[in-house]
Amino acid sequence: MTFYIKVKDNRLEDVKYKTFGCGAAIAVSSMVSELAKGKTLEEAMEIQPKSVAEELHGLPQNKFHCSNLGATGAASGN
Repeated sequence: MTFYIKVKDNRLEDVKYKTFGCGAAIAVSSMVSELAKGKTLEEAMEIQPKSVAEELHGLPQNKFHCSNLGATGAASGN
């Protein structure tokens, strides 16, 4: 997962992503980008895997690691 951000007035004005992986990984990338829009960088870095999974109305247990990838990727600035 790679996230590309556009920042204006210290807020994420736009978030794009490039993801290579399964459908769950792509869904997580999309949700993280939606959750991050409008937030400050600090607020976006607080996005948690559990909140991503909840917003997706759950993920299969064997795909929950995808929410970790998206949220930790956003939090680490990757």
